[in-house]
Amino acid sequence: MGTQKQDNTTLPFERLCTENEKTVKNTAAESLSASLPMASFIYLWKKNRYAIVTLSLFVFFLTGMLYLGIRGLEATLISYKDLYYSQPRSVRPPIIVADVFKANTESDPPPTWQNSGKGSVDFGHIDTVGDGGDDNVSVEKKTVMPLYESQSVTDPGSLGPLIQEPISQISGFNGSEVSVTDKTKPKPINEPEFVSDPGGLETLTQESISEISENDDSVDHGTHGGDAAVGENTHLFVDNDTSVKMVDNGGAVSLLKTCDLYMGTWVKDEEYPIYSPDSCPYVDEAFSCQGNGRPDSKYLKWRWKPDGCELPRFNATDFLVRLRGKRLMLVGDSMNRNQFESLLCLLREGLPDKSRMYEIHGNKITKGRGYFVFNFADYNCTVEFVRSHFLVREGTRINGQGNSNPTLSIDRIDKSAKRWKGADILVFNTGHWWAHGKTARGKNYYKEGEVVYPKFDAVEAYRRSMRTWGKWIDKNANPAKQLVFYRGYSSAHFRGGDWDSGGACNGETEPVLTGAILNNYPLKMKIVEEVIQKMQFPVILLNVTRLTNFRKDGHPSVYRKNSTEGKKVSTRKQDCSHWCLPGVPDAWNELIYTVIYHLPSSS
Repeated sequence: MGTQKQDNTTLPFERLCTENEKTVKNTAAESLSASLPMASFIYLWKKNRYAIVTLSLFVFFLTGMLYLGIRGLEATLISYKDLYYSQPRSVRPPIIVADVFKANTESDPPPTWQNSGKGSVDFGHIDTVGDGGDDNVSVEKKTVMPLYESQSVTDPGSLGPLIQEPISQISGFNGSEVSVTDKTKPKPINEPEFVSDPGGLETLTQESISEISENDDSVDHGTHGGDAAVGENTHLFVDNDTSVKMVDNGGAVSLLKTCDLYMGTWVKDEEYPIYSPDSCPYVDEAFSCQGNGRPDSKYLKWRWKPDGCELPRFNATDFLVRLRGKRLMLVGDSMNRNQFESLLCLLREGLPDKSRMYEIHGNKITKGRGYFVFNFADYNCTVEFVRSHFLVREGTRINGQGNSNPTLSIDRIDKSAKRWKGADILVFNTGHWWAHGKTARGKNYYKEGEVVYPKFDAVEAYRRSMRTWGKWIDKNANPAKQLVFYRGYSSAHFRGGDWDSGGACNGETEPVLTGAILNNYPLKMKIVEEVIQKMQFPVILLNVTRLTNFRKDGHPSVYRKNSTEGKKVSTRKQDCSHWCLPGVPDAWNELIYTVIYHLPSSS
């Protein structure tokens, strides 16, 4: 009995041990199988760690280079995209005109232009070889004729009903009655003599120039707003054939119906430049090419010559007389500052006493300052510059890391617009800043309302910004009291890169007189045309794109800094966007003078 009891207690214990041994073995086997991949990885790492590290670094390097390359080329690629989608539009851009003429199809040849939009006329395009598109219109050879004011014109047929009663005086810009003879030959008109001071020239009543504060944004002459889209002294009528609304604001640009000022060429003229390179103290260092040691001077001897007419010779005294009592303001980026400095130098030539011209705040022109007011004391007029890179509002936002990032509100006008209202003549531009990195990439940059877009197309942003500008002009500018110009895109001439990637233009001493480059017409200008055509206000488009296409010789290039004191000229960074002064911007101001010159004068 005792033995049996002992066997009964031992048997379960042996079974228990056997089960435990099996469990331990299974656990060990599972642990070993689980550790094999890790052991294999550690073994491979120890054996090939140098190769793995090298390969990883190589892949990281390639990825970084690809990313940096894409970022660096993005602005250039967008520029090429603009060029690709733009058709050659070398001539005949829309021009705002003062009234509508109907051709007599029985006696007169059919016109070579078409009404292309509200308040504008499109003069067609050059007929190009091998391109038979509907957009090409052959341009008839026109007789060269001087553009003198008060010229009589023959009645082209059915003109009578369109003739309005004489326009009364418009805030210093006087209306005039169109002189029409019935199917008779126009009488020759002699060019009026220039006068130093006509005396009795009616002027605007303005506050004293000295009272314009540098920080005062509330200056506002006259009444503006939506109700003033068309002034009471401005005649509005409709061409029944095209249903195009036309505004006659005193014949300011009626001359443009007979001559396209922007289709022409540069001709040598030994009387140029209008002012000598070392005579004007208002050219800052970046544009003073001769002062910075540029050795050649042939680029100074070119004058812009339209194909169908002769521009009046620039006369600084006459220009100042026409500006008496007025404010002329240029608004835009550094390209408009380039033009602003040119205009100061041109007008300075009309002053016997140069000290009668001064910046009212005592400021010297530098690229760091964005507001200048130059007073011409003998004429009670000012020429001003207001910096606005985009014409719409720049701002900042705080990102998730607490850092400040720039934004551009494409639906809000620039803060400087308060200053614009007080000007009698406005010259706007924007364009070159739209090719800069953050603007071209459009990532977390463009803003509408309170929404910042993670990614937005730069071309569409430019279009919406121009529409914002156009709406502001329609609402706030008064055609009975103001002239508004929009100066078109100015061509750059970089070789082998862009402004920030090694592009160059040094060594160029002659304009391009033939070739495909003359037909370049950027997409930006098509957008500008589209916006202006849909505006109510008769904006005058200074379409200088083609005339700048010629002038690859006119940029500062390496002569953007003074290097005359024995310093070596660096070719690493070159300026092939802005222009030497004297130079190409002088021609832009001559075109403005041509338009103002043809305004009727009380004298």
